[in-house]
Amino acid sequence: MVKNYQPKAFIFENVKGLTTGKNKDKLDYLVNQFETINYVVKWKVINSYDFGVPQNRERVFIVGIRKDQENCYDYQFPKPLKVHIRLLDVFDELKNCKVVEKVKLNPDILFNGNIPPSRNRFQKNDELNDFFTFSDLRNGHTTLHSWDLIKTTKKEKIICLTLLKYRRSKKYGIKDGNPLSIEDLKELIPQLKESDLTKLVDKNILRIINNKYEFVNSKNNSGINGVYRIFLPNSETIGTLTATGARDFFATVSINADNPEDYKQKFLQKIYKPQKFQPIMAKHCRQLQGFPDWFEYHHKDSIAKKQFGNSVPIPVVYHVAKELIKLLINNSLNQKNLQLYFS
Repeated sequence: MVKNYQPKAFIFENVKGLTTGKNKDKLDYLVNQFETINYVVKWKVINSYDFGVPQNRERVFIVGIRKDQENCYDYQFPKPLKVHIRLLDVFDELKNCKVVEKVKLNPDILFNGNIPPSRNRFQKNDELNDFFTFSDLRNGHTTLHSWDLIKTTKKEKIICLTLLKYRRSKKYGIKDGNPLSIEDLKELIPQLKESDLTKLVDKNILRIINNKYEFVNSKNNSGINGVYRIFLPNSETIGTLTATGARDFFATVSINADNPEDYKQKFLQKIYKPQKFQPIMAKHCRQLQGFPDWFEYHHKDSIAKKQFGNSVPIPVVYHVAKELIKLLINNSLNQKNLQLYFS
């Protein structure tokens, strides 16, 4: 298309994965192909959060300028805006919520001395997270498990935490997560009885697969009871919107605490149990992608959410294009001034 129409410039967008690992050669190939048809190409990974929307969305933007354009090598991607937006700044349902001033905590308290390498830029190592994750396959200071949501005994919690800890051990299989037999669990938990496991099966926390035990909620992104994550009003970002959607919600009341255990209990008592949370709807996706209030979207919420998930963040495109247009306009003005000079 670019080769056939030869525009003065173009902007492409794709997922961040195009720039890393085994996909990097595809990006290099793409850039090379544009260069062979007479374009100067620059690319950069940009996070929509840096341009005024509360969404952690990293995408690669590729800008090409035809080589016959003056200053074609001078394009510069826009610098991040010094604007920090939170969910309570954009969602109408949160207009009465106030920013919570969080206490600073020792990382050892939050992570037991071992900070996970997977944490992103929005998860402070000395603050409690601004969201809660529902998962029986992971752990953390804001992770809720199925055994936290219903009445379970101390011993039942120990059994679940033991299975959570050792299910990824290579001793029990080559998979990322493996079921454990009663013999395996008896080695790890003294005085374990089969009846203890049966009670957890009856509570729909564990299930039996080939005479071994695993969690019923065995898919991480599926969450628990239809909920994967609940973001607090104070959160600066929500997870990346996708066309397939996610089981993400936002809380309609704020909480705070000075230690992880109280934080979880307040969340359960003030948000989860009284159901003070709402699903991310199409109208929220519109705001998270930076579309203006007057933008009309599909009347069917599921279709609109899919379209927004496939879309690009408007503020990012605006600023990337703005820098490109400034360069092209300057070129045009310079050309006119040159013609006037020689005429």
